[in-house]
Amino acid sequence: MTSQQEIAPSVLVPLAAQIDITTCGQACDQLSVALIFGAPVVIADFTLTTFCDCATLRALLAVHRQAAASHAELRIAVPLSSPVRRLMQITGLDEQFRLYPTAAHAAAPQFPQSADRSP
Repeated sequence: MTSQQEIAPSVLVPLAAQIDITTCGQACDQLSVALIFGAPVVIADFTLTTFCDCATLRALLAVHRQAAASHAELRIAVPLSSPVRRLMQITGLDEQFRLYPTAAHAAAPQFPQSADRSP
C-alpha cells in the first residue's frame, strides 16, 4: 500500500438489513461506484445486516476483484456474532475478505496484522 492510500480517507458504504438477489445489485453498485471514483479504501458496512444471500457474496467477490485491479482495498465490517459473518465462514470467504468487527475498526489505519480473522 502506498503512503497516499494510508492517509486517504476511506469510503463507508452502509448496507441494508436484508440483502438478497433483488437488492444485491444496488448494494454492490454503491461499492463499485466508490472504487470507480478512486477511493483507496472502501468499507462494506454489514453492521446492521441480518440476512445476506449467496448471490450477494458472489457479487461481493467481484467488487473485491475490482478493488484489487484498481490497487484499492475492500474491507468488510461485520460483527463477530453476525449471521453474515457466519455465512462467510461457512463458505470460506472469511479467508478472501478482510473482516473487521466494526466500521471503526475497518476505517482505522491498517498495519499488516490488523485485520480480524477470528470467528
